[in-house]
Amino acid sequence: MCGRYALATDVKVVAANYNVSQATLRDGSLADLSASILPITQLGQGAVAPNYNIAPTQNLAAVLQLDGNNTITSLRWGLIPKWAKDSQVGVRAINARVESVLEKPTFREAIVKRRCVIPADGWYEWQVLNAGKKQPFYFSAAGGGMLNFAGIYESWKSPDGSLWWTCSVLTTDAWPAIADVHHRMPLLVHPKLVNQWIAPGPPPIKTVLEKSGSANKISYWPVTTNVGNVRNNNPMLIEPIDVQGNTSQATLV
Repeated sequence: MCGRYALATDVKVVAANYNVSQATLRDGSLADLSASILPITQLGQGAVAPNYNIAPTQNLAAVLQLDGNNTITSLRWGLIPKWAKDSQVGVRAINARVESVLEKPTFREAIVKRRCVIPADGWYEWQVLNAGKKQPFYFSAAGGGMLNFAGIYESWKSPDGSLWWTCSVLTTDAWPAIADVHHRMPLLVHPKLVNQWIAPGPPPIKTVLEKSGSANKISYWPVTTNVGNVRNNNPMLIEPIDVQGNTSQATLV
């Protein structure tokens, strides 16, 4: 699964990475997103605050296509479908399995009509050790650079009449070289497939899956268990620690 991740890269760098352009908002299905849209001309230091411990139900930065333009916006992590009676559905829908996303009622409309990518510097997974103890690991692009999580998003009207825009991260089987830490991982979108992924229409799931393994080389290492507390949020969370004398990083293809 993907239940925690980090994004500390400056928002202007993020915008340049995704060719974000000034969006001209018009009346339409996404008009209610206007309050949280960040056009390129308005991006500034701190527009998307660095966060080393992004957790479910928090707002996160996402890149989607609006009026034909790549645009950064803010979405709540945990997809709530239109038909949901309350917001608790989103707590159980932070991830969507790529194998079943087309069939699940919660996700099957969003995967066709509303796809996004979620920029990340890295993500956390917990390895179960002896006696049920769990050791967190941090995964990031080897040598730095952005990771592109495949995402989907949806709107939901709350009982008070406000409109929530929410999202899920797609997950897939972990690459064999990292499956000993956790058996699932985010579906990574190759940089050359970002525009194809976020464009409306039939989802290019097969193509993204085929290219996912070559999207980035990944390094990973053990990190402090402090990341388990969402109130902790600082650069120390992603620093390697010594676990049984091992501080090495493993670089994967």
